[in-house]
Amino acid sequence: MGQAFKLIFKILRNTKGFISSMVIMPIIMIILVSMTLAYSDVPVVGYIGEKAPSVANIKMIKLEADEKDYFLGLSQGTLVLKTDKEGNVLQYYSSISNNPLIPMIENGDSTNEVFNEKPKISYSVGIILFKLLTAASLLATVLISEKGNGIILRVKNSKTKLSSYILGKSLAIVFVYEIANFLILLFYKFAGFDLGQSDIFNVGILFTVTLFISTGLYIFLSAIMKNEGYIWIISTGIIFPLGLFSGILFPVEYMADWMKLVAHISPLYYLQNSVINGKIDAVPILLMCIISVILGMYGIRLLSKQR
Repeated sequence: MGQAFKLIFKILRNTKGFISSMVIMPIIMIILVSMTLAYSDVPVVGYIGEKAPSVANIKMIKLEADEKDYFLGLSQGTLVLKTDKEGNVLQYYSSISNNPLIPMIENGDSTNEVFNEKPKISYSVGIILFKLLTAASLLATVLISEKGNGIILRVKNSKTKLSSYILGKSLAIVFVYEIANFLILLFYKFAGFDLGQSDIFNVGILFTVTLFISTGLYIFLSAIMKNEGYIWIISTGIIFPLGLFSGILFPVEYMADWMKLVAHISPLYYLQNSVINGKIDAVPILLMCIISVILGMYGIRLLSKQR
């Protein structure tokens, strides 16, 4: 396992443009997508009720009760109001402590300075999760290529266990992605991104879990496919559409009913939902990890039987 890890890591490190595509490009993507869309001179406040309070320098958006958590988690703002039919505030729901928007609303003073909210992570985290869920496609293409040119067969005939060989390659790819994850999380932290109800630690755990799920899935796919081109078809033709339906780009609450059904079979839905709610959705994520382990072990067994 150790030799396979060192070899594949050395190959990846020496591949021109690989490290920059793994680290620099995702951060550039975050800057372009998140910061250009998320910064706002006018803070946005959601309200649940018939009428919004009239406050200068604040934009009000009407919400349904079941949209509150998504709004506060990663969507539009940091504060939701519950109002009566006269527009009086009955209750505040805030995703941050000491929210400066609350005194602005209570005072109703138009001379208050505009509160500049932090950039929202919502515009980028779903795309990063999708990238990580398809991360092991690189491993699958390598294994399919080695299966075709006889390297897998030679490993089987040597003293090296095939399982150790494949796990070594997997760890090397996961290690490179984890370096990228660490740098992306640092960027989130020091760029002052608003994580809503989540935090850097939870997001980091979810990034790692996504890599784990990806590894088992793509080891299995490499065992049942003979052409590495099919891997990209699965990544872009199946996993990406599932991602679109899972809420990584726009709220599931606004989707048609049939889209919501599709969302609930997507791993990205539960990963994204864990970020939004600020707590890991343990049962479905644990189930996905178990399925990933089973698929990975079965994939290795299939590869060991091929001649």
